[in-house]
Amino acid sequence: METEPSPSLAVLWTVRDVWLGAVLMGVWMAALLSAAAAIRVLALDVNAGLAVSLGELLLLLPVWWLAVRKYGVGWQALGLRRFEGTAVALGCGLMVFSTLFNAVYGLILAQFGLRAQADLVPLLSELSSPWYFWIGAVVVAPIVEEIFFRGFVFGGLRPHYGWKKAALISSALFAVIHLQPAAVVPIFLLGLVFALLYERSGSIWPAILMHVSSNALALGAAYLMMWAQANLPG
Repeated sequence: METEPSPSLAVLWTVRDVWLGAVLMGVWMAALLSAAAAIRVLALDVNAGLAVSLGELLLLLPVWWLAVRKYGVGWQALGLRRFEGTAVALGCGLMVFSTLFNAVYGLILAQFGLRAQADLVPLLSELSSPWYFWIGAVVVAPIVEEIFFRGFVFGGLRPHYGWKKAALISSALFAVIHLQPAAVVPIFLLGLVFALLYERSGSIWPAILMHVSSNALALGAAYLMMWAQANLPG
């Protein structure tokens, strides 16, 4: 049985605003893919870290336009609120489960010669300085994506569809935006974890912290692999 929205999750923007935001997200994705293709064709020297940060920050424009500006709400209405420490403990437990699932899922995909995640080693090896990329992928991306998918999409759909359906829809959009077909299932699962954390805590900060840790572990593993390859004998 669905619960009524708690006061901390009450919002003013509508389902129509959310779906319009999803359409604008599609436009945003198309624009980024076109820009990336143009950069490759023209062989432009673009800082990958700054490009990631700028691209992610642009996703805040629909949120600002359809929620903050339109209804005059503060960013705390998107879930940027204080939270209890128990939410972080819950998040850590759920992330352990997610990590175990990802390990099993990765082993299954390996039987078919597939990878759940894109190989970041070639990209990282081309960076002159990794710090901008780290900031973009580990700090900017988690904050922006949680504001959009949990604060705006999940928060806007929840009062009308109930938190479970809203979690499923927001997680599906979250999985699609990463453009990694083989990783749709684990990314979708992460979206559900983050939505549950928001539902339980009334804040997106626990989800942001878990999102940061997930991205940091993925990048850290890629750097370790790159270092191991560079130091192999012969």
